[in-house]
Amino acid sequence: MFMYDPSLQPVVLAKLAKWERLTESDLQSMLSPEERLRLRGDLLKDLEWEGMLTIQMVGDEPVLGITERGRQWLEEHGSRG
Repeated sequence: MFMYDPSLQPVVLAKLAKWERLTESDLQSMLSPEERLRLRGDLLKDLEWEGMLTIQMVGDEPVLGITERGRQWLEEHGSRG
């Protein structure tokens, strides 16, 4: 079992801040190959649990959206997106 890399948190939030909402596959296509390998569903679920993003199923794919709390975190901690 692999743990997710917390350094991806600002990357994911920065992409969502720019685009508002993205399907999970669109988000993955915007990441570097190395980041794609490190992205885990647990990271997205933890960000949702912390109130930084929303995850809604649309059809058969999760759609991610940033929340105001996610934007605030990104402003405080900087972005790499």
